[in-house]
Amino acid sequence: MRIKTKVTIGLFIIIIGLSLKYLDLCVSDKYEAQLEGLSPTEQQIKKAKELKSKIERDKKIVLTIIIISSLFFYPIYLMKRK
Repeated sequence: MRIKTKVTIGLFIIIIGLSLKYLDLCVSDKYEAQLEGLSPTEQQIKKAKELKSKIERDKKIVLTIIIISSLFFYPIYLMKRK
């Protein structure tokens, strides 16, 4: 296999894996939102807010990495065939 093919396959795997992680974070976010409707204690509310902020931060990181990985396809496309 050529290096171009290997890099392309690697980028696809990274993007698919990160997309699955993003979906997992979205499900976690919905679960935390459901907790708020169950009359939780103040400690549970505090923990839910901390987890929600962590999930939001992680979602931004994952989206950034997906976008950066997607941008690498263009230079690979421009590589000349040997």
